[in-house]
This record gives sequence, structure tokens and C-alpha cells, in this order.
Amino acid sequence: MSLFSKQTLHPWLAVVLIALMAAVSIQPALAQSSIDVVVHYVEGAPAETDISYTVKAFVSVVDSTGSPVNGLKAEDFTLVEDSQQVEIKSVSMADEPISIVLLMDTSGSMTGTGINAAKSAAASFVTSLSAEDRVAVVTFNDAIETVVDFTTDHQSARDRISLIDATRNAGTCLYDAAYRAVQMTATVPSGRRAVVLFTDGMDEKASGGPCSVNTADDVIKIATEGGTRTPVYTMGMGRVDENTLKRLAGNTGGRYFFSPDASRVDVIFRELSNSLRSQYAIEYSSTAGPGAHTLAVTARYLNSQDTDTRSFLLPNFPLRLTFAEPTEGAQVSGETTVRVETFGQGETIQAVLFQIDGETVATISTAPYTAQIDFGDYPAGELTIEAVAQGAGGIELARASRTVEVIPRAVEPTPAIEEGGGEGISAYLIYILGGVFLLAVAFVFILVAILRKRKERQRDLEWEQKVGGVGAPTVEEFSSGSDTTMDTWEMPSDAYGRLIVLASDDPAMINQHFDITHSRTALGRKADNDIIFPKDSPVSRHHAVIEERNGGLFLEEVEDDGKLPTYNTFVNERDVRGEAILLQNGDEIRLGKRVRLRFDAGSRIQSGDDVTHDGFSEDTMDTQMQ
Repeated sequence: MSLFSKQTLHPWLAVVLIALMAAVSIQPALAQSSIDVVVHYVEGAPAETDISYTVKAFVSVVDSTGSPVNGLKAEDFTLVEDSQQVEIKSVSMADEPISIVLLMDTSGSMTGTGINAAKSAAASFVTSLSAEDRVAVVTFNDAIETVVDFTTDHQSARDRISLIDATRNAGTCLYDAAYRAVQMTATVPSGRRAVVLFTDGMDEKASGGPCSVNTADDVIKIATEGGTRTPVYTMGMGRVDENTLKRLAGNTGGRYFFSPDASRVDVIFRELSNSLRSQYAIEYSSTAGPGAHTLAVTARYLNSQDTDTRSFLLPNFPLRLTFAEPTEGAQVSGETTVRVETFGQGETIQAVLFQIDGETVATISTAPYTAQIDFGDYPAGELTIEAVAQGAGGIELARASRTVEVIPRAVEPTPAIEEGGGEGISAYLIYILGGVFLLAVAFVFILVAILRKRKERQRDLEWEQKVGGVGAPTVEEFSSGSDTTMDTWEMPSDAYGRLIVLASDDPAMINQHFDITHSRTALGRKADNDIIFPKDSPVSRHHAVIEERNGGLFLEEVEDDGKLPTYNTFVNERDVRGEAILLQNGDEIRLGKRVRLRFDAGSRIQSGDDVTHDGFSEDTMDTQMQ
């Protein structure tokens, strides 16, 4: 009997039609699946071993239902820093402690079931925190009150939450409370942080009109600029200004949660807890310069992807020492050259001490920080050399170490003399002559090496005498949260002047300022200059010097190994090659092709008419000042 007989045809057709309809209905559902990516916080810290930063981004990925998407790997993410894709080092679930400010609305509209539901949900939320997490509790209506400051005593925080109550006929100063909470997070030195804002209303007085002095934009600004960088998670219940709460969360790296009434407040607090526990920590290495940067994170899941962008700051490098020679684990014997280099910003180095077993074996007060150490005085085996950079008053600024292997000097064996035979004496003479010849060859090689080293030291000494012996950057270390690009900063009273970077191949250098406080200031690409342009290749290693002479500042190019800079130097587009140019307030300096600086004169600089300098006639001075 045929399978598709008259009796069975209709049931089979029905099955096929149902399957086709199911397939058609599934396709739109798949096409509509989506994810939402939020970059909550980006934090960068200088690497320990090289000139780079370790950057960590804390990211959430949720599906269309708001549930966290877990199990994503490095290949599911793409990171783009300042329009350049970077390589991801690791992706893991974030387990760093978090500091949270919990903002509770206690205005008149919260009276009754609203405040009771909020207190219960908030207490459960505190219970879900890890033992290392810190929480602070702040209430707000017409007034703002800190109920609990940052603490890891979660039981105490829950007890204080249970005592919170709403105030009848009180207003809702929502933006002032959010502003205060973000300010509180600024006291947290580092790590994850967040503000959780719960409200059932809008920013208004009980009698009508705005309640807060600050605005939503003020809150967004303080939460996204400077060193604070705090995500604001907003939670609305009932009649709220959803657009503003969503904007507060979206622009600061937080998320928005909504409950239509008091019955679902515990649900949105659980969703918040799941979101905080399901964040990804994505780590990469950055070679960008200090300053403001932007990171875009793209996540892919199934057939969907989403991207979120967050700005962040990279701090200045602290002053560091690195061993240039000998290399780690190198074999050393007898007198050996030991040299360290400096990089980063900090106080001026007064001296570098080389120490072995805690004993100082050499002290170098000017760059290059090079010493000759005789390792023949130490037993064979591993030995650790330490270099210590000291500032004014002997304060330790930086330290570095290097392990080497000391090997004994080679000793030629003494040949035996045979008794009563001329052949033994002849062999002995041959050994002596051979030894003398080898010693002579070794002496020649050592003499050549010593002469070459003396020549290098003499060349370095001449360079140091020309630029004033300053071997470390003199730019003062930026204080926490400071911004060196602010023209409103006052110039120090002891400054000769200030240089402001107008153009550079390194975006992080633009708008930075450098106060000139020394009588000689060296400019160039190498790390031993006072003002360094490491990413501006047209700038020579040692390019120019600004020198105080009789109350004025003069700019001139410098010779490095007998050569002037490859690309010329200009003041107000006038080529200064072969000249020393007196700088005037507002002059524009160009180093090479693209680096442009503006000079602002300080209080210690006299007017051009009062300045004289040996080797410059009055006519020449008048011409330079025109």
C-alpha cells in the first residue's frame, strides 16, 4: 500500500505544513535576538617592567530579556583604543571588590509600601555583596544624609537601612544627592566603584519646581571626567522621569532598571546584583601616552553584536630606573661597566647609588649613570646589583636590581721544571714566552677598550656640561586627578617661563605645559632631556637648549656628536640655526617639522631692552627682538 495513499495524504500534508510554519516563525525570532553591551569602567596603571600600561575594562553583556550573557571568550570581543585595534591579553569574570554608594529616596511620595519595599530590597542587595565589597548608604529628600559611610560591615549597614523612613510632604533633591554620591566615590583610591540611585519621583520640591542646585548634566560631567569615572545605576519605581534616568545611566557606564510599583522592587535589585556579579574584566596592554583616551568594546553572541564606548585616563609614569648593562644573568669578571637609564616623571635626581649587599660601591651624580665595578673582589656565583635614585635630602625616588653571575679570573697553569735536563727548561721557556705573548695581546685589547670608553665618557661629559648636567625630566609629577593641559593653572613664582605644546605627533602631548624653572632646559626625543618628545620622530635626540642669560631666556640648537639637529628649529617661523634667539612672551617655537610650542614669559624674565649677553651686540639684540 502506498505511503501517500488517499487515506494518508491529508495527515502527512498537515504535518509538513505545521513544520514549515514553525520554521518560518522561528526565523524572525532569531533575527530579532539582540544583546546590549555596557562598558562600566576603564582603569589603566603603569606596567612594572616596561614603558606601557596595563588597562582593564569592566564590561556587561545582557540579552534582550536583560539576563547576563556568560561564557564569552577573548575571541568574542574586539577592543579599539583611539581608533586602533589592540590585542586582548585576558578575559575573565570580574572578581575585584567594588565600592558602592546606595542612594535611597525618602521623599513624601515614598511613604508606606514604597519605603518598606525599598528597604527590604536594599537589605537583600547588601547581603548579596562579597565580603570585601564596601557599601555606603545615603538618603535624600529635601536634605541629604549619610546614614552609613563606606564599610565592609554589611550587617551594620542592613541594621541602619531598617531604620530609614520616608518624610511626609518632603521634596526630592535627586540630582544634588547623585552629585554628592559621586563625590564620595572620589575618595576611593582605585578599583571598581558605582552609585546605585533608587527613586520613585522626579527632582522637584513638594510645593513644585526643581529641588536641586545641580542638574542631570552636572552629575554626568562629574561622573565621567577627571579621576572619578563612576558608573551610576538608576532604579525607577512608578512615576519617574525615565528619559533622564536612562541618560544618567547610559552616559556614565551604568544601567537603568524599572519597577512599575512596589511589588517588583526586589526583582530589579536582584537584577542589579546579577549584573554586578556577571561583569567581564577584559585586560590589554597599551602603549599610549598619559592623558585622556577612548576605548570601544564590541561583543558578539550568536547572530548579534553590540558596541559601547567609554573614555578613560592614563596616569603619568612614575620615575623609574632600568638597567641597560649588564644584561640579566650575564657573566661578569673583573672590572665591568654598570649603567642604568631613567624614564617617567618625578622629582629631580640628585644621585644614583650602585649597591651590592647593601653597601654602596659607586655614586654617580650626573647622567649617564654609569659606573665601573670590580667584581674580582666578590666570590663566584650569583650576585645582585641594586641602583637607587635619590632626590633632595637623600629621599629614595626609584630602585632597580639586576642579577649577574660572577666567574673567577682565568689562571694560567705553571709548567713543571724537569731536574737535570735542558729539555725541561726549554719547555718552561716556551710556556713563559707564550704567556707573555698572550698577556701582550690582552693588554692591547684592554688598552683599546679603555681608550674607547674614556672617549665615550669624555663625549658624554661635554654633552652634560653643555646642557647643564640635568639627566632626568624636570617636569613636576602631576598630582592625583590633575590636568596639566589647563591654561588656568598659575605659573610658579620662581619660573622663568612656560612652554605649552600646540602641536605634536603624540596626541597626549597637545596642550600640556612645562614650567621652566632651571637656568638650562634641554629639549629633545631622548629620555635624558628635561622636556621629552618621545613620539615625535622629526625631533632630534638632543635638539635644543633654552638658557637663562642676564635675565633673558635664549633658545639655540645643540650639537650631538658634532652634528646639529637634522630638522631645523624656528622661532616665529624664523630659522635659528647658528644663532641664539632671545625668547619674547608669546613667541611660537617649532622643533623640526611638526612640534609647535608657545612660550609664555615668567616673572623672573626681564624685558628685551634690559637683556644683554656676551657675544651679542646691541644691534643684534634689537634685530632679534623685532
